[in-house]
Formats: sequence, structure tokens, C-alpha cells
Amino acid sequence: MNKAQFIVLGILEQLGEGSGYDIKHIYDQNKFYQWVDIKIGSIYHAIKQLHKESFISEVKKLQEGNYPTKTIYTVTNEGKKKFDTLQKKSFLGLFPDFYGFKLALKLNTRRTEEEINEYAQMAIQIIDEKLDAMKAHLNSLEPNSHRYTYDSFFIQHDQRLYEAEKEWIQESVKNIDLIMRLEQ
Repeated sequence: MNKAQFIVLGILEQLGEGSGYDIKHIYDQNKFYQWVDIKIGSIYHAIKQLHKESFISEVKKLQEGNYPTKTIYTVTNEGKKKFDTLQKKSFLGLFPDFYGFKLALKLNTRRTEEEINEYAQMAIQIIDEKLDAMKAHLNSLEPNSHRYTYDSFFIQHDQRLYEAEKEWIQESVKNIDLIMRLEQ
């Protein structure tokens, strides 16, 4: 999944229209950089690629004083479809760094509380399946073996991360009405 494209489309949807600088400003303001490993250059590259593929379109160019010309973009209908696909993947995918659900929620503009609830239940099911697979792996090993001790040590860390993500998603769903009001 191209997280930079997802972020660009999501921020542009929230803004209605905006420039690369506007997108960067919202990216910084929301402190996405603290939990999503995307460099600013990737944001500008994503803008170029999305424009080239007609997922965003130029609305106008602005020239203010001695500053460089700003190109203002908006999301096309095809871009909205792409965003919806990426958002679904984000809601259901945990990425290696666990912030899929958070990213999808932060960039949400059109999903209803009911849809977010459904995605939360699916994400929790995915987490439970991953936790069950970890338990099954450990149960397949001889409890006193070196392999069990070694694998158990690292799996415990993964289990804690998954459990924390699951708890956070459940908490998000409990507070979804508040989150949705604050987004507006």
C-alpha cells in the first residue's frame, strides 16, 4: 500500500482543494511523521504520481508576491475510489508499524460510524487470528526446548503489540461518536 498516496488523497479530501504546501502543513500539524515513516519528498512525489494518473486534478495556479507559483489540486472521482480502496486496506491492515486503523480513522471524511464499527470488528478478528497463530506455533514446540524459549521471547513482544492495538481499536469504537464530532 502506498501510504504517501493515501495521506495525500485523505488530506486533499479533508481540505476540498489544496497545494503541496497545504498538504505538508496538515501532515505536520497532525504530526503524522511521529507514527508514519513518510518523508516530505514522498508526499510531493505522491502528488506528482496521483496527478499523472488522474486521481487528483489541477484546479488553478496561484502566484502570491515573490513566492513560487502554487498549484492547487482536488481529488477526482477516480481518486475518491482509490482513496476508499486504500482506506479499507488501512482499516483492515495493521502495517508492520500497527498504525493502519489510526491512519484510516484520522483521514476519514465519508465513512459512517456503522462502517467504522464494521471495520473495527474485522480488524479485531484479524488480530485474534494472528494471536491464535502465534499460540498455535508455540504449542507446536516442545515447551522445554531452546526453540520454544527463543520463539516465545519474541512472540510475547508481538502479542503485547497486537493486544495493545486491539484494545486501542475497541476504545476508538466506544468513542466513535466523539471522534466523528471532533473531525468536523
